[in-house]
Amino acid sequence: MSDVEKMPEKNVIPLESAEALWEWRISTDRLFLSKGACGKLGLAGKNIPNTMGAFLAQIPPACLPSLHELREGVLSGAAGSVLETAYPFNDIFIQEQMIVLDRDSMGRAIHVMGHYDVSSTQTPYYPPITTSRRMSPQSRAGYWRCSLQAGTIEIDAGCAALLGYPEPGPRVLGLHEWKERLHPEERTSPNCRYQLIIDHAQFGDCIEDLIRLRLENGQYLRVFLCGAVMERDKEGKAASLAGSLQNAEALKKNVEFEQGEDGCLLSAIKAAGDGLWDWDAQTNSVYFSPRYLSMLGYTAEEFPGCLDAWKEKIHPDDYDKIVPPQEKIVESPRYGDTFECTYRLKCADGTWAWILGRGYVTHRDDRGRATRIVGLHTNITTAQNDRDQLENLVKNDTLTGLRSRAFCDLELERMERNRVRPVSVISCDINGLKLINDYMGHAAGDKLLVQAAMLLRNQLRATDCVARMGGDEFVILLPGCPEAKAREILAHIEDDLAEHNRREHAIPVLISFGVAGVVSMNTPLSKLLVEADRRMIKKKAANRKESHRHIKNWIEKSTGQSVSLEDNRYES
Repeated sequence: MSDVEKMPEKNVIPLESAEALWEWRISTDRLFLSKGACGKLGLAGKNIPNTMGAFLAQIPPACLPSLHELREGVLSGAAGSVLETAYPFNDIFIQEQMIVLDRDSMGRAIHVMGHYDVSSTQTPYYPPITTSRRMSPQSRAGYWRCSLQAGTIEIDAGCAALLGYPEPGPRVLGLHEWKERLHPEERTSPNCRYQLIIDHAQFGDCIEDLIRLRLENGQYLRVFLCGAVMERDKEGKAASLAGSLQNAEALKKNVEFEQGEDGCLLSAIKAAGDGLWDWDAQTNSVYFSPRYLSMLGYTAEEFPGCLDAWKEKIHPDDYDKIVPPQEKIVESPRYGDTFECTYRLKCADGTWAWILGRGYVTHRDDRGRATRIVGLHTNITTAQNDRDQLENLVKNDTLTGLRSRAFCDLELERMERNRVRPVSVISCDINGLKLINDYMGHAAGDKLLVQAAMLLRNQLRATDCVARMGGDEFVILLPGCPEAKAREILAHIEDDLAEHNRREHAIPVLISFGVAGVVSMNTPLSKLLVEADRRMIKKKAANRKESHRHIKNWIEKSTGQSVSLEDNRYES
């Protein structure tokens, strides 16, 4: 068993949440479903799957190939980090939302969470494994493979026929032969456009473009080039690429046919990807790739290749944070050679798309001024909205409104990273929650948790963090607060608790506390948490009998039923 498998797994999702949440630890295949998810999916007891394999066993086999294919795109990182899909599960039809939380050093997903919803559709739906397209022989693709290390391009019979060889068949070309086939106007620009992708893995692995190639008869043909980096060397530079070539005019006719038959399906597919741009900072002319334009819904005429065309479409509220910083990068290397930004661009239909923009200066002149900048744009509108919703579920406890355990862990990491000291921690544990749940029901237990959360929050600053760690356990993080001050804050909290508990009909909120503080960076915050928890447990053991007697009397007075404290479960 690997070290990863041996480590205790901390859930990001609150398992008791009424939201239909799920979490998947890929290295162990462990699957965690919240109470809300189990309820929506109609799962209970032994029927609740604890591995993804067991979950998938309840999906019709005909759907699995497509589902695996869709998921693999996100798990590998090739299709981003967010996926929405739908499929039948037992007797219902569910809509699944998935987001990658963490990846390994190779970029593969290792930790995933998501949300389920149940569709109202009554019609069984089995996603197709592939979608067939009717294409003319002229628009069929030829395939190629390029070795940058060997300086060769291998083409198949389809590519050879497209280029007009009299005897089509697989053959090997030198890179210099390939460059000679490019139209004179394009012999340098493709190298610049693709160099960012070839040299830097962070800018993706996909290449798409319309180029003109010289045929064997001397004429030029516009072709659609599609490719991807297949291998990279130790420095991250592309070592080999592979892809396809298609006759652009014939392909265009097929696209028009499919749009007429299937609406805008193909356009929607083509719009979901990265758009390439190539900015000549000397003339302010800009090459926008076909994918870039289709992503926003423009034609080349509607979005001309100049910098002003791009500037005019930036949202007014985003302009100052986007344009001036990029102009500074152009003027001097003091501001760096790379940038990444998020902003809104106006689409052809008048809506605003959220764009993730990344750029890289490829050349500067003798004065240090950038002469060429290349980059990618990714439409993240849907991903950003989905991510915001999921992050809210991850970072907040849905029952109490306090922060979640996941947020608390992130906040501790942030304070360690920023060397925040002093820091104090108050560990909290509610006494008698099991008694309340057993004799008055879980609704009363939830009411107790909500009331406790309100009382814990009252005396704290906006910068303090109160998190529900699970069940009846809470933690208060006090950055910049020495232990003596933390004890003063705790005294005020205890006063509020005492005032609340004096009310005749109020549900008793009895909490055991443990306080610990640290000033030196030599003591990690993880040890501070352990010490605060140790002190809380000691206090809870000392007060257990008195607390349980208090709650027993209140339940008996409120309900008239007799309460027994003999159950061993009440000893915790």
